[in-house]
Amino acid sequence: MVQNLKFDAVSDRLPPQNIEAEEAILGGILLDPEALSRVMEILTPDAFYIGAHRDIYKGALALHAKGQPADLMTIAVWLKDNGKLEQVGGQTRLAQLVDRTISAANIDQYATLVMDKYTRRLLIQTGGEISQLGYDTTLPIENVMDQSEQRLFGITQSRPQGGLTSTSDILIETFSEIEQRSLGVVLPGIPCGFYDLDAMTQGFQRSDLIIAAARPSMGKCLSADAEIVVADGSLKTIGEIYQEKSASLLSLGNDWRFRLTQPIAYVDDGHKPVFRVRTRSGRAIETTLSHPYLTIQGWRPLAELAVGQKIAVPRALPVFGTETLPEHQIKLLAYLIGDGCLTGTSPQFTNENPAIQTDFTAAALNFPGVKVRKETSQDTRTPTFYVTSDSEDLQQARQVFGQRLKELIKASGQPARRLAQTLEVSPGLVTLWQQGVCAPSPVTFERLCQLLQILPETLAPGGLATVRWMSQNNLTLWLQELGIWGKSAHQKTVPAAVFRLQKALLALFLNRLFSTDGWATVLASGQAQLGFASVSEPLARQVQHLLLRFGILAQLRLRSVKYQGGRRPAWQLDITDAPSIKTFVSEIGIFGKEASLAKVEAVLANRRYQTNRDLIPVEVWETLRTAKGEESWVSLATRAGFQSTSNIHAGKRAPTRDRLFALATALEHPELQHIATSDVYWDEIVAIEPQGIKQVYDLTIPDTHNFVANDICVHNTSFVLNIARNIAALQKLPVAIYSLEMSKVQLVYRLLSSEVEMESSRLRTGRIAQNEWEKLGHAISILSQMPIFIDDTPSISVTEIRSRCRRLQAEQGGALGLILIDYLQLMEGGGDNRVQELSKMTRSLKGLARELNVPIIALSQLSRGVESRTNKRPMMSDLRESGAIEQDADLIMMLYREEYYDPDTPDRGIAEIIITKHRNGPTGTVKLLFEPQFTRFRNLATPGM
Repeated sequence: MVQNLKFDAVSDRLPPQNIEAEEAILGGILLDPEALSRVMEILTPDAFYIGAHRDIYKGALALHAKGQPADLMTIAVWLKDNGKLEQVGGQTRLAQLVDRTISAANIDQYATLVMDKYTRRLLIQTGGEISQLGYDTTLPIENVMDQSEQRLFGITQSRPQGGLTSTSDILIETFSEIEQRSLGVVLPGIPCGFYDLDAMTQGFQRSDLIIAAARPSMGKCLSADAEIVVADGSLKTIGEIYQEKSASLLSLGNDWRFRLTQPIAYVDDGHKPVFRVRTRSGRAIETTLSHPYLTIQGWRPLAELAVGQKIAVPRALPVFGTETLPEHQIKLLAYLIGDGCLTGTSPQFTNENPAIQTDFTAAALNFPGVKVRKETSQDTRTPTFYVTSDSEDLQQARQVFGQRLKELIKASGQPARRLAQTLEVSPGLVTLWQQGVCAPSPVTFERLCQLLQILPETLAPGGLATVRWMSQNNLTLWLQELGIWGKSAHQKTVPAAVFRLQKALLALFLNRLFSTDGWATVLASGQAQLGFASVSEPLARQVQHLLLRFGILAQLRLRSVKYQGGRRPAWQLDITDAPSIKTFVSEIGIFGKEASLAKVEAVLANRRYQTNRDLIPVEVWETLRTAKGEESWVSLATRAGFQSTSNIHAGKRAPTRDRLFALATALEHPELQHIATSDVYWDEIVAIEPQGIKQVYDLTIPDTHNFVANDICVHNTSFVLNIARNIAALQKLPVAIYSLEMSKVQLVYRLLSSEVEMESSRLRTGRIAQNEWEKLGHAISILSQMPIFIDDTPSISVTEIRSRCRRLQAEQGGALGLILIDYLQLMEGGGDNRVQELSKMTRSLKGLARELNVPIIALSQLSRGVESRTNKRPMMSDLRESGAIEQDADLIMMLYREEYYDPDTPDRGIAEIIITKHRNGPTGTVKLLFEPQFTRFRNLATPGM
């Protein structure tokens, strides 16, 4: 009987086989039972093409396993006892095999030939199966690709695949390993390079799934009310974005330009102590002490910053919406927010400029059913304009309403009495409606329209307010819809709809707003200034933000101003930056104050631009000093085209953007050129104030890891990355890193920073001293020789990881040292609920670890339950979706640093690796040294100490 493989779907040709080699192998074993040991590690029973040959070989293996000789007599007895002797041809067939074999000298070569033919048969069969998979259109293409690759990969496995194995066989191998380990020759697993951790785990075991867990973002988070501008122009709090789990927001790239991006994770970090950071320009934000801010020397946590240092804030946020509103509504809104009263019985507007009065009145009269009444108290005070219901218009509209209602009732075919009964009103009231004497209440009006099956506009084209005496007028109702009616001067804010307006309409809003509480003036010093004032801090901050969308830099400050014989606080915006004033004049303007604006323009046209605010931090000179090398400052200034080269105040005065750009161009330094022309303004910190414990959130941003909140740039894997580096460097084994959060470039910067012992921010900005280049080159040489492979495909699935790891294993000649996944919660699931997705992914990863015989480390997040306890050390229950993860993991490690929660702890710089689950060994805690400036973990002591 020949081997039962399926070849019909592929070809009618005879499958590859070598009967003579099979007979030579069996004859050699029958002649020399010791020959079996030479082929049993190479040859499996299934490799024999002839069924009788398979049975004879199985008999030989069975006898060998019992320690009995596999000769002609013993094999014949075994076959007879198992009812197979006659099937193979009896003792005559066994004798023929012996007669045809001269010796067993070449038996191992014959075994290779037989395995070669067997592999080809498997390949042919697999090709047919893959062909059938391709025709099966009911399967998703991802499944087809994975199954096809899995079957091909199975053929490449060189070792015989076993099923059930006798314990006695396993014990022999186990005893040999115990002997080696007792001599200290080798760990049972792959050493990670951290001695105490290796001592506890005995190295990472091949085929193990290892979970490394920590709180996300390392404590970097913002208070829940931090505002973020999103792609449609809206301002949303980070708390709202966390709830919606969707946003497109601004992030600063490596080229110092802002671009829209989307978070890949939304993190609730519980309640933590927060601090309010205020800058010279008046911007403010509340964050934890560990939250990084961008300085000229790179990202620095708030704990390392102090008053007087400068941080990056956007100099422009060119995000505009696509929505529109009628121009008369935009004008009215701006006028009423500026000089209006929104707390009376009807809207009021007070202004002394005749042009603005006329503009306001014309805009208000666009609302149906209203009139504008002017009061001046016999010219003793500034005119006030009241927007009220127009009685004449109302009477006319009511007559039209009554006539239409009469016609509609008649057309409906039902008497008015029945309509009144359904509406639960008296028939006489319906008659009064038809006569235009009165109108229904809002609730009754809505039911009336439903009964008559008409739109409300059919009965009252201008709205119900145009036909009811007691109703608020249409303008008041609109202001209620916007959410600003009833707000006092201190409570006024810009409605959400304004932030989503098109650029031209947003400019119109600011134009009319500055017509009320804004100004354009030339100070006694000769300096041009634009300004805006309000007693409402939220309103002033919103206006500062809206100006920033046009690239206009405004400083916000709190002042004490005269008011009704006393004084009161007011928030004032000052625009003194010449480019910002020019932008304001050209793109926004101030209606009714054109003459004052013209004077400002004239002053700017006749003065040379100078600034003592828009400067690059003085620390940038260190980068310039490194970049110029041995060249003198005078020589560099000459090449940069400076008129005066005798003293350029190197290291003493902060350079302007233009001055830095000239120097960077002379040095041909792209990074400094990017800084000089960047989208950021360097703003000085003026206060860092504790604000107590508040709810905080964070966002994980791919690649750039930062975003803009409250118009300030804020920032959002080190341990396992160090492990990956150690295995690649010390064990010379290939390591595959799948980074779903950071880009491959970001990871390489971290690796390089750790290797060269240099801050990542210095590497990114090129601030490298002359004597450090050799060390950097040496570190790059070392890293380039390490077999580390990085894949930064976002939202990768387990199927894709399996496929790519199989290929890498084949390319690297078999063994992999480690697979690292950063991190588990960002992987693509199967569309089920999250717990089921995680369970499916961890099972698949465990299966992949066994299939490739390699440890897999998957990073995971801890829940915010850690933050609610007095003892912040994480526990197993803190794992997100802990049940799904715990059941499949062989080893669970949790990271903890006391320094996160207590900056004054004596354990500064110490990281605890807490092993909460160890399937094959003890649990406990290992301590390592953490060097945050290099994102590196190190052993606390050398081995043996």
